[in-house]
Amino acid sequence: MTAVLKMLYGPPGTGKTWLAAREAVRAVEPSAYKKAQDSANPDARLQSLHQSLVNEGRILWVTFHANYSYEDFVEGYRPVSVEGNMSYRVVDGPFKRLCERVRHKTDFEVGDRIDSSAGREPFEVVDVDAGGWVVRVRPNRADEVAEYLDKYVPRRVIEHLLDKGFPPDIFSIPGKGSFELALYGLLPTDPDVPAPSADETPTTRNGSLLRKLIAARTGILSSSDLSNSSHYGAVMRKLREIRGAAEPARPVALVIDEFNRADPSRVFGELLTLLEADKREGMPEERKVWLPYSQKLFCVPQSVSIIGTMNTVDKSLAPVDFAMRRRFRFEYVGASPELLQTNWGGVNLLELLRRINARLSALLGTGHEIGHSFFLTQKLEEVSVHMNWSSQADAQVRSVAYVLRTSVLPTIAEYFHEDWRKVCAVAGETVVGGQISSLFNVPDVEGAFIDRLPEDYELVDGRMAYYADWWNPSHVSWDPDRMREFLTALTSGA
Repeated sequence: MTAVLKMLYGPPGTGKTWLAAREAVRAVEPSAYKKAQDSANPDARLQSLHQSLVNEGRILWVTFHANYSYEDFVEGYRPVSVEGNMSYRVVDGPFKRLCERVRHKTDFEVGDRIDSSAGREPFEVVDVDAGGWVVRVRPNRADEVAEYLDKYVPRRVIEHLLDKGFPPDIFSIPGKGSFELALYGLLPTDPDVPAPSADETPTTRNGSLLRKLIAARTGILSSSDLSNSSHYGAVMRKLREIRGAAEPARPVALVIDEFNRADPSRVFGELLTLLEADKREGMPEERKVWLPYSQKLFCVPQSVSIIGTMNTVDKSLAPVDFAMRRRFRFEYVGASPELLQTNWGGVNLLELLRRINARLSALLGTGHEIGHSFFLTQKLEEVSVHMNWSSQADAQVRSVAYVLRTSVLPTIAEYFHEDWRKVCAVAGETVVGGQISSLFNVPDVEGAFIDRLPEDYELVDGRMAYYADWWNPSHVSWDPDRMREFLTALTSGA
């Protein structure tokens, strides 16, 4: 399966996040996506499918922000507390975790329970990072003070022992008594195994001797490390079991909302090259990079998809450089007025949105629009319920006025940098019955005050306005008929 690298960009309220969820489902489960599209209720089916994939861990959502960095996204040092001590460890970010997951399950996840061979309660994995695992151990002795102890198991120790073929039972060798050499991977003929003593047989040796022999063979442990370390053996045993039964995992997708609110080049770092299809794991031009914190080689699997969303109106956001643009397919998501009602409380919402957006495009250019999501039926109904207007005869026009007042006009004001003259020109004034009708009250300025000002003093005329009360759906002056007339005239272009 070819990975998807897609960026959905456009003005606010056009459904980019909504569409990103569906694109993620299509990238991860294309056949299930097609079946959902062909079902009687595709939206509900896709939403349910998306949620199940999120719960399964195959779709992961991340929201970028101004302080988001490589250390958050890939890996970095983070403060952690283990056994009451604060220390810094390398912690994997969501991108690296997702890449590791797509290959197959070869690691623990937080919440996993590990059976203990010592007859105590199962151990619980409470934290996972690049350096190892934190395992919660519950003592089985009445004289223990703490209810549980969180113990750190270094990954390099376990990986080293697994690579060398040591059995997990080396961490549960009793100090007294004689035990079979074969249980711990030893042979009587091995040059480092001494001849049996009086209380031993040719195939058994004393427990304390076994610890010394095995510790020496590991090259990294002492004989004392092998005592009271049953949690090491449990981790080693379970990890070997997981890897032995592992099957290739299915494709996954990372959805990055507000992609350009962070600095994408800083977040991805050296991994930017690895996103290309021909540079991924198993491809002819496969590339690996050396991760700076964990000091390991890393490559990106073929079936990791990335879908991002970008707000293109807010120019204060970080620009996306050409290196990033070259690797993603960019798809513009504009407003879709055709999804709106043509008669909502006497207001043609479809034509209203078209009129507003036509004026915005004429003044600001393509891409500066008001999204259809502001006026979707579900949104307007939620407003009516939230404001307790559902039983009112004018509930529908009230909800339109509320959205216009609290969402649409403030967004337009942002587009024009609070220049209320332009806001009025686009959606704040119209002609009703031959008279100008405005949604704003411009405050009067005292003439004597103006006369006292220096000649070079510039007034902020047109940059100061207040909403009129007559169209406030929560005010006693609310006039639904006048509001309906205003919106009808605005829609017609008056």
